[in-house]
Amino acid sequence: MLEDSYKKAYLPFLDLLVKHPLLKVVLHYSGNLLSWIAEKHPEAIRILRGFVKSRRIEFLSGGFYEPILSALPEEDRVMQVKEMTEYLRRLFQYRASGMWVAERVWEPQMPGYLAAAGMEYVPLDDYHFKLSGLDDADLSGYFLTEANGPPVAVFPGSEKLRYYIPFRAVDEILSYFNEVHVRGGSQLLTMADDGEKFGVWPDTYKHCYEDGWLERFFSAIEDNAQWIETTTFSEYRSSFPPRGVVYLPSASYREMGEWALPPEKGLEYERVANEMEKVFGEGAKRLVRGGIWRSFLSKYPEANHLHKRMLMVSRRVHEAAKKVKVHPEGIGTRLKAKGKIQKQRLKTVNVMLHELWKCQCNDAYWHGIFGGLYLPHLRSALYRHLVTAESMAEEVFNRPKAERSTGKVAVKVRAPWKTEGDINCDGFREICIGTAHMTAFFTERGGGLVELSLKRNPVNVLDILTRRREAYHSRLAESTQESGRASTIHERLTVKEEGLSKYLVYDPYTRTSLLDRFLPSGADLDSLAGAGYQETGDFINGVYVMDAIKRGEAVRVRLSREGVASGHALKIDKTVRIQGPSIGVEYMLTGSYSGIFGIEFNLSFLGSPNASLLVNDKSMLIKDRGTHEGVRDFSIRDGFLNLGFFCFFDEEIALWHYPVETVSLSEEGVERIYQGTAFYFVKRLDFSGRKRLGFNIDFREVK
Repeated sequence: MLEDSYKKAYLPFLDLLVKHPLLKVVLHYSGNLLSWIAEKHPEAIRILRGFVKSRRIEFLSGGFYEPILSALPEEDRVMQVKEMTEYLRRLFQYRASGMWVAERVWEPQMPGYLAAAGMEYVPLDDYHFKLSGLDDADLSGYFLTEANGPPVAVFPGSEKLRYYIPFRAVDEILSYFNEVHVRGGSQLLTMADDGEKFGVWPDTYKHCYEDGWLERFFSAIEDNAQWIETTTFSEYRSSFPPRGVVYLPSASYREMGEWALPPEKGLEYERVANEMEKVFGEGAKRLVRGGIWRSFLSKYPEANHLHKRMLMVSRRVHEAAKKVKVHPEGIGTRLKAKGKIQKQRLKTVNVMLHELWKCQCNDAYWHGIFGGLYLPHLRSALYRHLVTAESMAEEVFNRPKAERSTGKVAVKVRAPWKTEGDINCDGFREICIGTAHMTAFFTERGGGLVELSLKRNPVNVLDILTRRREAYHSRLAESTQESGRASTIHERLTVKEEGLSKYLVYDPYTRTSLLDRFLPSGADLDSLAGAGYQETGDFINGVYVMDAIKRGEAVRVRLSREGVASGHALKIDKTVRIQGPSIGVEYMLTGSYSGIFGIEFNLSFLGSPNASLLVNDKSMLIKDRGTHEGVRDFSIRDGFLNLGFFCFFDEEIALWHYPVETVSLSEEGVERIYQGTAFYFVKRLDFSGRKRLGFNIDFREVK
């Protein structure tokens, strides 16, 4: 994917810029992208160094791994920016004093830690300024803002230019430039947007390069140099004073506010905005607004869980860094290690911090018109780095100590750890258990197992999404196949396959695992997969009592609830034993019940639909649908991870399974995505008194 983007957008843009020596631009590359370019394509670095030498470009710093800065712990906010600034200095001998704010997510307290990171200015969207009461006529140049400390300059980026470039005719854009020019004074227009729109977005490579739009645009600017001048933020600030002081509310670009809303409110927002625009024109945009970026954490519990786990791991990592006596401010070339031990400590902390920062990359924490959270490979990448950082911190806390007199090493077994409380800040109590082999995360809501992350192969095998309604689902009937016309992705709704409407199934609960399902006697796999059944118990969204006991290297988590199933009082006690690479689960049902009881497990191995499933000597793919009777065991093998999942039951059960598929929007169009597979361990019960059930899960390395 990076190679494709490089060939379609990053390199051709630079090559064309070389041919137009009068133009100046401001560029921002995320740290992971720039380090990839430096390794794979030194020719691009040579071009960029030439631009630096001729003072034609200005680099923006930013969070190294493109995080939403305001959603990070304060230490990581400042450190990620400083790391990016230092990397630019080493690579280009360039000192960046401004930065790119990922997704232009702004919160009022940000000037304080931007200044602490050495940043003097940022570009945002003009929408932020309009929400503060400013009009288009006010938004040339830049303003100052502060948060009880040093001021930071903020430049309003034009939404109109975001939609015009590169999608409108060059003459039309120059006409708009002239409208601004005739106002007089030193008018500054800022267009700050994704570089991928120049070649990676659908149909834009042909439009920008093969059809010559970008060449015509650059030439037109040079041909009108007598009244159009390209500049950089630093140059403009050195020549012109600010327009005034402004205090900006929590906001991002206008479209993100719409995406952050619940689906019904998102549709209402669109209707209201369209009607108000008929009356107030462009001014309507500041009169109606959507949510803020943090709203995605309430809209998507899976994103909220990832975020809160990241906060947990960040605390552990920084505690570990302090334990090895390497201060985090000394990361990179800013600290000169003395001696072999100090150098090794520095290397350990440096790698550990970068693993933490990688799991703070913003893409998989939200969803709009890009795939984001819906893309399993993005979520699994965050979990991989999160678990790796967590494991490295644990190793620091459990490091063996050498005996001074003999030089022998005292072996220290990594002890289990436990964190409990309202960790996810959702009003429910959670327990997180960590061992040498895995991290397990339980919630009292539904008595569910939310996360099961393995340490050796860092993967959360329960990483799955709930099927939920999105605002754009209502527009599927209006969608079309690819048109071949270059247009902004905000205006496109194409479908990647026919018949997507039949996959619009919505779950009435949040998908976790170890969920207790009570189903009517006529329920079958189709009714489960299609959410066309009526739950006969009150356990799936009920609150369980939880506790956890550590005994040596083993941990037992007990979950209990007294509820109702098919009109009868019923109590469920379930105990989960975690020891080594194995999990044992024991159920005790007390009361009376006649009907179908199922234990739901939602499994995902990096979101791959090609892992193999073996049941009753029958082999199939994990994405296949099926029902099997008389099952005493089954297994899943993933060749990419070299991981095997083996499940053994104390008595015969029926095994039901179906693929969990979502319908979501990306820049390529609306698509169906395999998220994982829902497994049900099914028993038809008819008892009064007590009923015991149990099963064991082993994780093994397989080839």
